[in-house]
Amino acid sequence: MKPTTNPRTPPARARWRRPSLQTLRQLVQLGVVGFVVFVAGSHLVLGETAASAEAFCPFGGLETLYSYLTGGRTINHTHLSNLALFLAVAVTTIVARGAFCGWICPLGTIQEWTYAFSRWLQRRIPPLGRAMSALRKRLNPRAARGSAAGPTLGQRIDHWLSYGRYLVLAWIIGGTIAYGSMVFRDYDPWSALLSLAELQLSVGTAVLAVSLIASLFVERAWCRYACPLGATISLLGRLSPLRIERVESACTSCGLCTQHCPVGIDVARAEAITDLRCITCLRCVSECPRPEAIDLRLAIPGTRPAAPAPTSGD
Repeated sequence: MKPTTNPRTPPARARWRRPSLQTLRQLVQLGVVGFVVFVAGSHLVLGETAASAEAFCPFGGLETLYSYLTGGRTINHTHLSNLALFLAVAVTTIVARGAFCGWICPLGTIQEWTYAFSRWLQRRIPPLGRAMSALRKRLNPRAARGSAAGPTLGQRIDHWLSYGRYLVLAWIIGGTIAYGSMVFRDYDPWSALLSLAELQLSVGTAVLAVSLIASLFVERAWCRYACPLGATISLLGRLSPLRIERVESACTSCGLCTQHCPVGIDVARAEAITDLRCITCLRCVSECPRPEAIDLRLAIPGTRPAAPAPTSGD
């Protein structure tokens, strides 16, 4: 008798390759967070003689870009290093879409850890786990298995809220041009996070607290709904030749790709993942039990995926 196999179990050649991809991503994230903690700690101990962690913020480069191009100067609290970092992020985005958000951004990493902690609590506190499960079923009653039906209530709410980050981006660009200052700095959760060690509280501290509390319920809540740098990266990413593609004929419709997407993209119903929310974390690729069904591929921006070559016996 021919032994049966579990369709959710990846073949041997994928068992080591794909999980190791996420291990690499997590090591990169940990390294970046460690570097930021080191820089912030050095600034706290050494004062102005050490580099400020804000000097390593690429969004400061976007905020000062207009002033630098029109007057050859940077605005307060920014430096040419911010501009150089923003240009580096822009180039990275054009090459690899949202990889900065999914692999490097320390605030995104902290939100991932917060959500992972929430899931850990839900497994160990049964009443909490049941309550969260009931809420998820109410918002996503079909459990996202790639069905042909339309999006669930939760997916529709998530989609419309995702436009919030473009409103934030428009406000920041308009305010910076009009006032010549960093209008977002007092509200920036990243700036607030860096100031916690110095015991500085601001509106940004409240925004940070709300973002982290929201991340207990929705993975990467700030990234999804309010991050202006993520909005910028998503627009530039449309120029990238790299994208995740799914082969319908090889897909088993298990829905694991959708279930593990940290930004709520319905991967199981897409051919090419060109959604502006994609952060190229590749968790959908790592979780897929069939390596031939979904992978990162080169493609001309704006084109549809090529039809897969027929296999022998078709």
